[in-house]
Amino acid sequence: MIQNFEHSMGDTVMHLCASLGEGPTPHRVIISLADSAKTLVILDASGFLGAIKAEIEDPEKLIADAISKAKNEGLIETALNTGTIQEAAL
Repeated sequence: MIQNFEHSMGDTVMHLCASLGEGPTPHRVIISLADSAKTLVILDASGFLGAIKAEIEDPEKLIADAISKAKNEGLIETALNTGTIQEAAL
């Protein structure tokens, strides 16, 4: 499942996408640049509660929550400014 979205940085509007990906935890959401698929942010379902949430929550809501968290915490900007993939818990 992939969800496309836009994110503004100053006067620039960026086209991004978020998708569910498998990893060391049951689920994770990966946020990437839409045109290059360059990974910017990885949000993992970590810990007992995060794993349960990832298993029972609707995938669309899980992705929407991850996008909101990445925007609110400035993770996208940090990834773009530093060139380093940002990692956080869902």
